[in-house]
Amino acid sequence: MRRSLLTLTAVAAIVVSGCGSGSPTESQTAVRLTVYTDQHMELIDALTSAYTSETGVEFRIQGDSSYGQVEAEGAASPADIFLSEDPGEVALLGKAELIEPLDDDVLDHVRPGLSSPDNLWVAYAARARVLFYNPELIDEQDLPTSLFDLADPEYIDRFAYAPSGAFQATTQYLLSDIGKEDTTDFLTAIKDHGVDELKNGNVRDTVEAGKHSMGISNHYYWYRKAAEVGGEENMTSRIYHFPDEDPGNLILSSGAGILASSEMKAEAKKFLSWLTSEDGGQQILMHGDIEVSGAQYPVAIGTHSDIAGSLDEIASPPYDMGIYADQTEALDLLKRLGMLS
Repeated sequence: MRRSLLTLTAVAAIVVSGCGSGSPTESQTAVRLTVYTDQHMELIDALTSAYTSETGVEFRIQGDSSYGQVEAEGAASPADIFLSEDPGEVALLGKAELIEPLDDDVLDHVRPGLSSPDNLWVAYAARARVLFYNPELIDEQDLPTSLFDLADPEYIDRFAYAPSGAFQATTQYLLSDIGKEDTTDFLTAIKDHGVDELKNGNVRDTVEAGKHSMGISNHYYWYRKAAEVGGEENMTSRIYHFPDEDPGNLILSSGAGILASSEMKAEAKKFLSWLTSEDGGQQILMHGDIEVSGAQYPVAIGTHSDIAGSLDEIASPPYDMGIYADQTEALDLLKRLGMLS
């Protein structure tokens, strides 16, 4: 606990010193914003603590929140801001017109293509799909050059996957991009050729241990394991990004939206502007300890993570993350194929 508090304090100090703000005024001190979130609380605590240190604005934070909760509360919701882990929740809120459209001056902080194209929500962090591989079992030159290559017979029994939320998001993307028939054929091959390890952490660990040559997962699982074992140099497995634009490189944004029912919209906008600014909240994603940042990518233009690098290195296909407002088709297909219960 003491280590976590020290880490949060250090990160807050970095952000505040970078912004050069003076002491909060009495009017600022009186402001309190309510945040609903399903993001990792370590990151949310670091972000809000840093903003409080800089401005005096206080926060009430409710974790494990969801679109369904906001919908049920309606106009009576006490929430001012929703900070999602994945794009699905804010996409749902936008589709239901439960969040307030944002101004370009907030969205322009962020790399194009990561936020709502309708200005309904803004990205503040991101993660990417990757392939883990074990170089003791497969040479890099023999790795697939596309996610679709895993359907080839040469990779039978050589890779692992987990039908997680991000796998479901990839399925929804494929349905929107290549259609139901081709997506069904691809997923059938994945099920027949690969090994379902149920969880992304299992995918990472089994590739690292040499049980599988490769595994489909999210980038940050590898960096967390590397931190546990004392550094990347102590890892046997490696991260591989497919060389061209490919769904195996899919980027998924964490999104921030202002509730339409909020009575604190102006103050909420100031927070989102700071959150997405290179000199504000993005500093935590750029330089924060992995226990705080979770190795998630910063999204402000020109930024990079000290841990994971830059999104410039990820050849994700451009697409509208609003497709995640309805993932029913993806879930139904995965259940029909027996990949989800």
